[in-house]
Amino acid sequence: MDMRRVPDRELFGVPVESAFSAIAASALQRLPLVLLFCGGYLVYRLMVVTRATDAFVFWALRRSRGNPRLLILYIIGAAAALSAFIPNAITVLTLLPVLCSLDTDFRDQGVGDMTTPLMISAIYGAGIGGMATMIGTPANAVLLVALDVLNVPGRESITFFNWFLWSLPLVVLMVVAAWFTAGVLGLPSGAGRLRLTMRCVRHSCDPDARQKRGVGLFLLFMGFWMLEALARAVFPEIVAWSPLACGLFSLVFLWLLFLWRVRGEKPLLAPRDVVSGVPGRGLLFLGLLVLVFTGAHLLGLDELAAEYARQGLSLPMPGWLVMFLSVLCVIFLTEILSNTVVVAGFFMVVHVAAQAHALDPLPLMIAVSVASTCAFMTPVATPSNALAFGEMPGARLRAMLVLGAFLNVAGAVIMSAWLGFILPLVYG
Repeated sequence: MDMRRVPDRELFGVPVESAFSAIAASALQRLPLVLLFCGGYLVYRLMVVTRATDAFVFWALRRSRGNPRLLILYIIGAAAALSAFIPNAITVLTLLPVLCSLDTDFRDQGVGDMTTPLMISAIYGAGIGGMATMIGTPANAVLLVALDVLNVPGRESITFFNWFLWSLPLVVLMVVAAWFTAGVLGLPSGAGRLRLTMRCVRHSCDPDARQKRGVGLFLLFMGFWMLEALARAVFPEIVAWSPLACGLFSLVFLWLLFLWRVRGEKPLLAPRDVVSGVPGRGLLFLGLLVLVFTGAHLLGLDELAAEYARQGLSLPMPGWLVMFLSVLCVIFLTEILSNTVVVAGFFMVVHVAAQAHALDPLPLMIAVSVASTCAFMTPVATPSNALAFGEMPGARLRAMLVLGAFLNVAGAVIMSAWLGFILPLVYG
């Protein structure tokens, strides 16, 4: 009897059992992110169906006394706070009902050109908030890997908490610059003198019971995912339990959305509510975004840009100019290329440039990571840009390009000046 071992079946040269184990492990690792995006869409629909956004609109109107410039500031601040812990696209998706409601209010009171300032305020805030924490953007994860691979001195001193020492003041400076761009330069003529009045529902500006429940579930969703992100960053050993915790939370959240009844009232969402509000235009622009990024990569534009940048940054120049040009190049390249791809190539570029100019590479590499979140100019720069532009008909592309270009340059000045000053003090 032949006792020779039968060879294992293989898939692409890998044993089938090992291949499926690797696929299952990868899927399990990505489960929290999938649940976050699915839950974010449900929250978006919840805000629309229950009109829970009216609560924020009424609060903002009371606080700002109907001043459009202050409303813009509130939107930028809210977007920045949310995107510090959750993906930018989810931030914009949850704010879209608020933006559309405010846009309708302005149109009802005779101002029809507020679509663009409202849209770009959410885009600006979402991009700015990503630099606030180590977990605010995937580029920061790439940064930490690159620092280890390149053995950059000082990398071991970077912690989740000392990141805030320089990032929070930077976020405040960028929020002010974004507000000036959207709330002063971008405001249509005559809108600054307008005082928006409240468009109340059923003759009352107080939220009803369903709106309060909607706001409560919104805060529950945001709170859980912020705490989950913080816990993974501070306690890496719990990462293995994250899929289980996120799965259990998602099941409870689904029950609260679709089955929970209070005093005999119907649940907050019905299945038809989920499919009736798919953001078609936003998804169309997301598809265009994928095509642009794929085409640029296939044409080798990312490698070509990195090579030209390497040659340019190797020329004789002072250190502050190396920092400014690095940040400026990254910001404008992320308008047409994936920010993750850009930073992956640029980390090596600035590391070589730092050696050529006898500079510390750590501030330059952190600046590159931070700058990659600031693509404010084009609708196809980031998924959040695509969603906002696609779902707000009437937004003017020319105004978005001009104002975005201004903020890109202003942001490069602010980031290079602040980071060049503070990072050597924090990580010196």
